Amino acid sequence: MPAIENRRWLLAAVVFAALVLGGSGIRSAVSWYERPFPGVLVDPDGVVSSLGLPSWEGFQKGLRFPDRVVEVNGWHLESTEGRYRASTWDAAIEQAAREGQRSVRARVETGEGVRDVELSLVPFDPLAWWFYAGGLMVVASLYVGAALIALSASPRGKLAGAFATAALFTALFQFSIFDYHSSRDLVPFFHVAYALVPMSFFTLALRLPDDVALIARYPACARIAHGLGGLLAAGMLASHAMGWTTVGLRGVCATLVVASFLFFATTLILRFAAAEGDRRRTLRALLLAMAPPHVVIAVGFLLAMLGVAGSALAWFAIPALALTPVSSVVAFIRYDLWGSRALLSRPLTRIIIAGMMVALTVIVCSACAGYAGLPLLGAIKVAAPAAIVSAALVVFALGAGDRKLFPARAEYKPTVEQLSEELTLVADPDEVADAVERTVARWLSCERVTFRRIAVDAADAPGEQEPRGAEASGERLIGIDPPPASASELSLTVMFRGRLLGVLEVGKKRGGALFTSEDLDLLRTIGNQAALALAHAHSYAELERRRREQAAAWRDERAALIETLAAEITHEVRYPINFFRSVFKRGSSNQSLDAEEVEIGCEEVERLERLVMGLRRVTHRKLERRRLAVEELVSRAEMLLRDQLGKRRIEARVSAAPRLSCDPDQATQVLVNLLSNGLDAAGDKGTVGVTWEPSEGGAELVVWDTGPGFAGDASRLFAPWYTTKPRGTGLGLAITHRIVRAHGWSINPERRDGRTRFVIAIPAADVTMTAEDEVA
Repeated sequence: MPAIENRRWLLAAVVFAALVLGGSGIRSAVSWYERPFPGVLVDPDGVVSSLGLPSWEGFQKGLRFPDRVVEVNGWHLESTEGRYRASTWDAAIEQAAREGQRSVRARVETGEGVRDVELSLVPFDPLAWWFYAGGLMVVASLYVGAALIALSASPRGKLAGAFATAALFTALFQFSIFDYHSSRDLVPFFHVAYALVPMSFFTLALRLPDDVALIARYPACARIAHGLGGLLAAGMLASHAMGWTTVGLRGVCATLVVASFLFFATTLILRFAAAEGDRRRTLRALLLAMAPPHVVIAVGFLLAMLGVAGSALAWFAIPALALTPVSSVVAFIRYDLWGSRALLSRPLTRIIIAGMMVALTVIVCSACAGYAGLPLLGAIKVAAPAAIVSAALVVFALGAGDRKLFPARAEYKPTVEQLSEELTLVADPDEVADAVERTVARWLSCERVTFRRIAVDAADAPGEQEPRGAEASGERLIGIDPPPASASELSLTVMFRGRLLGVLEVGKKRGGALFTSEDLDLLRTIGNQAALALAHAHSYAELERRRREQAAAWRDERAALIETLAAEITHEVRYPINFFRSVFKRGSSNQSLDAEEVEIGCEEVERLERLVMGLRRVTHRKLERRRLAVEELVSRAEMLLRDQLGKRRIEARVSAAPRLSCDPDQATQVLVNLLSNGLDAAGDKGTVGVTWEPSEGGAELVVWDTGPGFAGDASRLFAPWYTTKPRGTGLGLAITHRIVRAHGWSINPERRDGRTRFVIAIPAADVTMTAEDEVA
């Protein structure tokens, strides 16, 4: 909130200062329209200015910068504390004009000595006024507007701040430069602007479109440059207050202006040459509008400093400086020059453009009225209200014409928005058709609106007939033949990816009114929306159908799995049941059991026990993780398998393995299952082992054997009830796979170098350092 308030206060301060200073500059400039003057302008120090037309009498008689007026009509020019030398010149000229004198006599110090010249008093002509006064005010207003846009769009942006600073000081310079040579009400502000404009352009050149390495590394450089400019401005203000001349300090400022403008143009060209992609496109939009005017102005300043004749011609480049704020705003809109990511407002943009056009109309009318001999204030008083009223009437007339003759244009946006909202809420093709009919009937006054939906199968079928007398328009068809009495006036086919989905038929307008091009554009847009909605509806219906089929297939699969499980259990249990039934029958007849029958009974009980235990282990159990050494896991598994191992040993290479975050019981079960399968596969003469192999993403725990390997699809090994062993239940590897997945690991079987390997991939998050490292 404070940042927003600070930005508002800053913008308000800039607007207020612009209104005050701009208003003062415009007021003093208006007072000089056709005012008598001696064909030359002088600055507050009495130095002849290069500001003027080459046809002026003073330039024709050889006066040029830095010639200095010392006397006029016998009045000696002197500077005192708080008073300019040129004040005497102004008073003498004003008195001569009031007394009706046709000329004044001036004594001027030139490079060739003191000269006396007779200067005729003539009205300040409208061309010169518009060029050096009115035109500069317009250009300064554009700079203020561009600065406000930059500050509003990106108040904290470095480039936006640098641009706004340069634009505001340039605007102040342009507001005050004519006043500096005429009424002299804004002399202190001119000194400030004259000192800070070059510093601002030095900084802007290094930040457009982004910071160079020097500014990025040493951001204080920009503050130092503006600080030096401030010291220079303070020096000129102090000299004026003490009654001293500012010619020397203004010479320094002129030199800096030449250097800064040339540096700005050169840097812009070099950065454009080295830029690529978006940076190059941004700089291209600025290059031609910014570089040439600043080069011409810099050359003009340089020629004026050297006292070269014709240097005044360079001032004709001043109106071209208007291209700088305009091109900056264009680059902001097209390429987001100031990196604001702002949202461009169409109503606000239209208001700004309309205001600029009204101002341009007032300026053109006032300029033409001046050449017709009318006074400037009278012309402005007439032109300004006329331009405002004309603009309002044009806007009203265009809006009324659109509403009455082209209603589709006025209804375009709300119609599309409303239809879009309705279509996002429906997923049935019939509801899409109803929404389209309602939307068209709402804005188009016609006898009937029908949306005829075509089944997808019919649209795909060969021989689908298109509406008779229809013209292709992209992927749509618009009927143009004279229709029968009962036929539709317009027919628009709705297609998606070349597939016909429906036809929108529109009857005659009520009263027989003509259809407009805007009507067709809006109907095409509605047709496109309908095509997307119908395609979505068909896709949604297809997705629902497949979902139902998938759910049915899943239920069938579960039922089949249960049937398979029941069949397997029945198969496994049937034999021991039959065996024990026969034993019990024999027992009732007092027949004894031999040793073989007892052994078989024990084996069947053990097999049933294994089957029950296997079924219990398939169910999910919550993991209870803790840190455990891999070597300890292997030792526990080896102890549990000692009966199966006999005289064989497990080749374990895990002594250097770290600790694992795992459920010890379930991890042990994984090793027991894999090693038991390996022992069965390898046989008495085979070898079984466990190795630990570090990998890029963690580590791999590998259980291997030298058995013959597996046949067929390896992915089936982990399926429940799948087994290749005569006495296997088919649940061991399924349990192993479930435990591994529950830990967030993965397991993959492979055959490599004559070994069957089950590779368990363990992520780095579950691997910690070894106990030895922890102690160390």
